[in-house]
Amino acid sequence: MCGLRIRPVSFGRFVSAEKSNFTYGIDQGVKIEAPIVGWLIEGGRKRILVDTGGSDPEWAAKYHHPVARSPEEEPVTALQRFGLSPLDIDLVVNTHLHWDHCFNNDLFANATIFVQEEELRYAIAPLPCHAVYYESWEIGMTPPWIKSIGRIKAIKGQREIEKGVTVIPLPGHTPGFQGVLVEAKSGRFLIAGDACPLFENWRGRFHQKYIPPGIHVNLFDCYQTFEKLEALGAKILPGHDKEVLETLCYE
Repeated sequence: MCGLRIRPVSFGRFVSAEKSNFTYGIDQGVKIEAPIVGWLIEGGRKRILVDTGGSDPEWAAKYHHPVARSPEEEPVTALQRFGLSPLDIDLVVNTHLHWDHCFNNDLFANATIFVQEEELRYAIAPLPCHAVYYESWEIGMTPPWIKSIGRIKAIKGQREIEKGVTVIPLPGHTPGFQGVLVEAKSGRFLIAGDACPLFENWRGRFHQKYIPPGIHVNLFDCYQTFEKLEALGAKILPGHDKEVLETLCYE
C-alpha cells in the first residue's frame, strides 16, 4: 500500500434533495439533506482533488435545487482548513461533468484536470432530460467546465494518474463516469461518487442487493458497475452521503 490519505471536503449541501434521485424507485417524495463532497488525496508527490463542487446558493436555486453553503464550505475556505489554497492542488479528477461536481474547476488554476473522453463527448450533446445537469449549450447555458478546458486532459479507460491513485470507468450514472481507487495504509478505498451516491445504494434494501441511482443514462451499465465495485474489494465512499463526513480522514 502507498499510505495515501483521503479527506472528505464539504462544498455545501442540497437542503431538500429528492431521495429517489439517489435510490431508483425507492422513497419517492422523501426529502433528505445531501452534502456536495470533494475529496482531497494527500501523501503522494502531488495533491489531488476529486470533484470541485457546485455553484453558489443563488445560482443553484435559480437553475437547479436549493443549496446551503456556510462560509466554511466555500471552496477556498474549505481548503484553508487543511492549510491549502486552490493553487496548491496539482491534479483535479472530475468523476463526471454535472454542474455540482465541476463548477469550481477554474479556481484550481495550476491543476491538470482528468476527465474521461466519453464524458466530454456526452457533456457536449447530452439527452434533453440531462441538459440542465451539464448546463449545456443546447439550453442556452455555458457549461462550467468550459472555463478551464485548456487544462483538461481527456483520458480513455482505466489509468494510474499517480502512484496509488487510479481512475476507473464506472458508467451508468453518466456514460463517461469514473471513480478513483486509492491505495491507503489501511487498504483500498474507492471514491465512487454518484455511481453510488448513498451507502444505501451499496448496502441494498428489501430484495435488492444493490440500488442503482435514480438519475442515470444506462441502467444496465449501473448494475455492471456495481459488479465491478464488488470485484475491486475496496471500501466504498459514496458521493452524497452525510455519513462520509463523519470520518475526517480515510487512511
